[in-house]
Amino acid sequence: MKDSYLSYKNIITIAYPIMLGSLGQNIINLIDTGFLGRVGQVELGAGALAGIFYFVLFMVGYAFNNGMQIIISRRMGEGKKNEVGNIVDHEFYLLIFIALLEFVFLYFLSPVILAQFIQSKEILNATVAFLSFRAFGIFFGLFNSCLQQFFIGIGKTTIINFSTVVLAISNIILAYLLIFGHYGFPKMGIGGAALASTISEGIVMLVYIIVLYQRKFPKEYNLFRFLKPDLKLIGNMVSLSLPLVFQQVISIFTWFIFFLLIEHRGEASLAVSNIIKSLYIFWAIPTFAFASTANAMTSNIIGQGKEDKVMFLLKKITGLNFLISLMMCLTLLIFPTAIISIYTDDIILIKSSMEIIPVIIAASLLFSVALIIILTVTGTGSSRFALLMELVAISIYLIYAYLTAKVFMSSLKVIWGAEILYWLCAIIMGLLFLKYGKWKKVI
Repeated sequence: MKDSYLSYKNIITIAYPIMLGSLGQNIINLIDTGFLGRVGQVELGAGALAGIFYFVLFMVGYAFNNGMQIIISRRMGEGKKNEVGNIVDHEFYLLIFIALLEFVFLYFLSPVILAQFIQSKEILNATVAFLSFRAFGIFFGLFNSCLQQFFIGIGKTTIINFSTVVLAISNIILAYLLIFGHYGFPKMGIGGAALASTISEGIVMLVYIIVLYQRKFPKEYNLFRFLKPDLKLIGNMVSLSLPLVFQQVISIFTWFIFFLLIEHRGEASLAVSNIIKSLYIFWAIPTFAFASTANAMTSNIIGQGKEDKVMFLLKKITGLNFLISLMMCLTLLIFPTAIISIYTDDIILIKSSMEIIPVIIAASLLFSVALIIILTVTGTGSSRFALLMELVAISIYLIYAYLTAKVFMSSLKVIWGAEILYWLCAIIMGLLFLKYGKWKKVI
């Protein structure tokens, strides 16, 4: 393995397009939050609940795609490029089944389920309206996620650049037209935000297909052969991915519970928390990118038999990401009003959101370290321990959130402190495992 593979230049080369891809997805969230913040508090709050509910199901397929990416990176490190296409094909077998189930759940069952937990009828109706359109996007979203993980696994991440631009531009235009009903389009409100996101993802799917064949990837990687399903391969993929599925779903579902606790405090509190969530996720874009990079590079270097380089790689990526996150957090600290005003023009919501900014900055800095550690653990193939980490941290998180939100009726600032506690637990457990755990094995 050449030393240049672990250089800062190569790390940034891999992370930058992933960051851009993550930027595209978060731009959708930013656009929806910004537009809905100017429709009303009900729509702004419902957008948070609906978005997280959708994301819980999306993360099931995403986790399977992430497991696929780990295997692809390992095979690329082993020099077995010819096996990559068959792995992706079998992933599509799984995704078709998963997407159909999730569509049924989102479109037909979500109204009944959400009615049991959401107290406000106005927020419930708006949430269901969002999901009735967003449900169709699960097919496009999972397909795009699979191909994106394929690109990451083979190290061709620059392909994500163009698709991100297409996603952002199409969503801005469609959201503007469909939410407010400009230029003869129907005024759909929160439903328009969901439909705009779904159509935008469909456009990106077409872009990915065109690029794949333009660059002749199907031939180079034996892609889209769709041979007779190999049950042993499917079993191995499911075995690796299931802990990731539980880890991701439990993590996002926990956030859904967190927002339900806040929804019980009123529409204004939920609206403020949606602004904070959007800020929190948007500021985490570099962390998601560098964490995915750590995941892929860890799996690759282990595939090359260089397990001793894992901690060296972790230190380089963590240090680089922390520095970038620190610079972004300083921007938020210096210009909080201007940044929050992107999401809403409501003075009360802006003032309430500013009170939580210090907590989000602290959580973001811890997150910049914790997620890279978690994805490094996952990249070693130790997805079961990653799941255990998630369960322990989430248990502490939920206990804290419930006590502060329901028992002590604390302020939103105190309740959001659960994020700080969560990432501290993850950092401690992850570092202990990487130092003392038995993870030096090959998938």
